[in-house]
Amino acid sequence: MISIGLATRNRPRHFARWIAHITHLEGGGAVPILVVDQSPHPTSIAMPDNIHYLHHPGSGLATARNILLDICQTTYLVVCDDDCLPDHDWLTVARRLVTTSPQVALWFGATYPTGTDWTLHHAPTPAGVTTWASRPDGTVCMALRTSPTAVQVQQPAAILETLGQGNNMIIHVPMARMFGGFEPLLGAGALCRSGEDVEYALRLLCLHYPCAYEPALRVLHNAWQTPDDASRAAHGYTVGMIALHLWYAWYGISVARDHLEFRFGLRPTKVRVGTPTSMHRKRLHWRILKLINVAYASLGGVIYGCFLIARRGAPWHPAR
Repeated sequence: MISIGLATRNRPRHFARWIAHITHLEGGGAVPILVVDQSPHPTSIAMPDNIHYLHHPGSGLATARNILLDICQTTYLVVCDDDCLPDHDWLTVARRLVTTSPQVALWFGATYPTGTDWTLHHAPTPAGVTTWASRPDGTVCMALRTSPTAVQVQQPAAILETLGQGNNMIIHVPMARMFGGFEPLLGAGALCRSGEDVEYALRLLCLHYPCAYEPALRVLHNAWQTPDDASRAAHGYTVGMIALHLWYAWYGISVARDHLEFRFGLRPTKVRVGTPTSMHRKRLHWRILKLINVAYASLGGVIYGCFLIARRGAPWHPAR
């Protein structure tokens, strides 16, 4: 019923570590592992026989994951990123979930930072909280989901606050194919730079297919960055999130409108909190640069959102 899927590009050390780790999971030696490598040159890393490696030069996480969906021969595809190391029972939990809840179209799992010397921070939004971590050396780790409570929803919801991140998912393959897979203009390496996971989950919910979060499906995220690197990543993330939510807001989805109001300061949170990029907040020139970058990212998100509206039509249309 299950295959493992990975998209990787230009990160050979992460990829080698992921390969060494994934084959030692509980039941990992017998599960098909599909890898799409978008690096300019194929890898020389030795791989076990159950890994199907496809070298496909280019960029775009959504494109790579759509290739994984095309070549997958099982009902479900369990995916994570190459900088994520799943818990030993990751596959066992995944099998249990798809067996006991076959009606769920998309599962998200918990994502924690690697190591032990970190502190979690929960940033409130009007829809809930998002989570990041910091270490004493000043580095930060984003794209986390640490809620201990399982969730299942069937109506449009704020994906990051309610369900989770695309670095730990179980995808129902036939359904993903039926509705066009991931939007190739979204996601890392694409025009809009982020949001392909959020958009796909929101599309399913607009069609009233259940999506769920399970805390026992857990990975560790080895993505520690300096605040400056985190700031650059956050601005790229802003572009995609504004674009996709503008797209959905155009077609009347209220949670998308709520997200845009929050992004543009029309729906502020009641609590002021730190962010991964706030460690330099006392440096005036950094604050000015941040304001410029936010404005640039917001403008890019609006432009790309209008492009999606004009080129793609209704996001949930099967013929898209």
